[in-house]
Amino acid sequence: MVPRTTKQLKRLGDKQFFEDIKRYIKSSHSFYETKRPELKVLANRLHEEYSLRDFYKVFNRFWNSGIPKESILAIYTLQLYKEEFNLDTWKFIKQKLKNVKSYDKIDNISLNIVGEILIRNPALEKELIIYAKGNNSWLKRMAIISTIPLVKKNDFRLALKFIEMHLYDKGEYMQKAIGIVLKEIGEQKSEVLKSFILKNVNMPLTTFFHATEDMKELRRLRELNSSNNIVSNRFEKLFFWRE
Repeated sequence: MVPRTTKQLKRLGDKQFFEDIKRYIKSSHSFYETKRPELKVLANRLHEEYSLRDFYKVFNRFWNSGIPKESILAIYTLQLYKEEFNLDTWKFIKQKLKNVKSYDKIDNISLNIVGEILIRNPALEKELIIYAKGNNSWLKRMAIISTIPLVKKNDFRLALKFIEMHLYDKGEYMQKAIGIVLKEIGEQKSEVLKSFILKNVNMPLTTFFHATEDMKELRRLRELNSSNNIVSNRFEKLFFWRE
């Protein structure tokens, strides 16, 4: 039987593999087009070649290259190891967060990496609360979005804690993140979202708009109850634009 390390070096020595990577890097690619064959093939091959611990070094190589598409490949490949995620994965990835200045990337890392670590390691909650209370808007958004995997399992506690903490945040991207998580809560238990909306009907418009995408009756309720004509007119324009 050929040892894994020997087999690994032999297979990764194949020049064709690196040519594939170069072709992928040179091609056009949108971050969320994860069905793109080149990306999936390369990520799956990297996943097959490396253990999680060994892949951290490969991740660093791509992440530090300065080439955006290499960091995309690194993130997408790391997601494939989610069944093996642990607190070591968190220690590894949190060092990268300070360098992320893209909402697409921070959301993908939050949802598919940090959120998956949180499910398997509840102790991570304490650190996420610290980030949620901090001043860094990127890390606050990360903490909020990372609760979505828990929400999908009908665990709303941490998500609602962060939402209540930042419900009236003035940042549009924070408002959008909160709305996205609220919408996810509504998809799991609509009565929980309806109750929250009715208690906080005057939440920022951006948050309300994203949260109630599938609940147009609540949108009409807010429109009818609005005492501010400017807000009402703005909401009406957004509402009918979506419909």
